[in-house]
Amino acid sequence: MMTLSMKPQVLEIKHFLTDEECDHMIRLAEKDGMFDSVTNTPTKSTNVKIMDMNRDTVLNLREFILTIENSFDIYLDEDDMLKMYSDLGMDTNGDTDISRKELHSQDPKSVIDWLTEYVAKRPHKKSRMSRQSWLYPSKIRDKILDEIQERVISLVGLPRILMDKNDEFQVVQYGPKGHYHAHWDSGSWTESYPCCHHLKTGSGQRCKSCRFMTVLLYLNEVEGGGATAFPIANNETFDEHSFRMSGKINLHRHCEEANLVVPAEKGKAIIWYNHHLDPTTGWVGELDSFTLHGGCGVTSGHKWIANKWILVSDDRDKDLDPNFRPNRT
Repeated sequence: MMTLSMKPQVLEIKHFLTDEECDHMIRLAEKDGMFDSVTNTPTKSTNVKIMDMNRDTVLNLREFILTIENSFDIYLDEDDMLKMYSDLGMDTNGDTDISRKELHSQDPKSVIDWLTEYVAKRPHKKSRMSRQSWLYPSKIRDKILDEIQERVISLVGLPRILMDKNDEFQVVQYGPKGHYHAHWDSGSWTESYPCCHHLKTGSGQRCKSCRFMTVLLYLNEVEGGGATAFPIANNETFDEHSFRMSGKINLHRHCEEANLVVPAEKGKAIIWYNHHLDPTTGWVGELDSFTLHGGCGVTSGHKWIANKWILVSDDRDKDLDPNFRPNRT
């Protein structure tokens, strides 16, 4: 085991899986059936937050790009924005800034329709471009998958009851240009929403992911690209506003600028803790913001990985209650 970073703590274990085990997980996922990974779309956005960062009542290119990122989970570059301005006649004076008058004179539906059509032809403009499947050892009853599950349990050293409640693996395939821009696997305790795994399936209630630990397994050799990047690893400080303004959240464009870049190698595992420990309770504490990470674009071939998340909330008694079964994806 090798320590790749201390802020956040990222550990690497090469040859954690054999080639046969990697190939077997891929076959199981393909047999189960792959589907598009979930990401927000323009038609699902109900709240557009205008990102006028300097409060001058004018949106420059970067501010409008951020507005679209936050509201629609779509990542455009300046050339894309200029094409939208041209197609919709938004920038009436040609200064590349959108004034309040120019913005309000535009029908919001026309912007949404433009984004929908544009991204349909360019799916790599979404924050996430991949396909996935879920494997449940307790349901599949597959000997090899059971052995991998037991190995993960031994690796993380957490209470068995937590691991038994979180036995699923998410298997993900990234094709050419496949990626996942910088994100956190878990939510902050400062968010007022409940943990998703504490809600009943189909409740429709807004919730947050509560994932104490991430175990990521690489299942194939990638011809080109496909690394896992931690853009702010080992930084002294982190300012989310400055980071988002820099555009480095877009790992399709800025992968190699990340502080830590972990290449994809078949059979390798990396693990990290998404939360600090609370020094008072000894249980899960606040989100470690330095765990911001993502999957860099695949430039050639395909990339296969498997994720295992250990779902833990700030409610210790509930998480350790043998009678409580978490909501499963």
